[in-house]
Amino acid sequence: MQPTTWEKAPRFEPIPGVDIRIIGNGMHATMCYIVIGPGAVVDWHGHPHEQMGTLISGRGRLTSGDKAVEAEVGAAWFIPPNEEHKFETIGDEPAIIIETFAPARTDYVIQAK
Repeated sequence: MQPTTWEKAPRFEPIPGVDIRIIGNGMHATMCYIVIGPGAVVDWHGHPHEQMGTLISGRGRLTSGDKAVEAEVGAAWFIPPNEEHKFETIGDEPAIIIETFAPARTDYVIQAK
């Protein structure tokens, strides 16, 4: 077992206002605790990983492919590999998301400290 906490997990800031913490990483998947600050946007991007997430605090707008959803606490999603997507926070509080990527995000692990 490799225990950690959200506060102690390796982390990095890929763009201003976005804090990604690696809370679990194995041979086949990576789990992240992600804080997207008010007004922050994770702009259009894609990657070869499956992406599954759930919003645990705040609000946001997730657009993936040709679908958009106003995400509130409890919203969950699956984004297939290589599908272009973006997320923007709505309101005055950060959006906090738990996401799992498969295969593992070695690029995230390399960036996290």
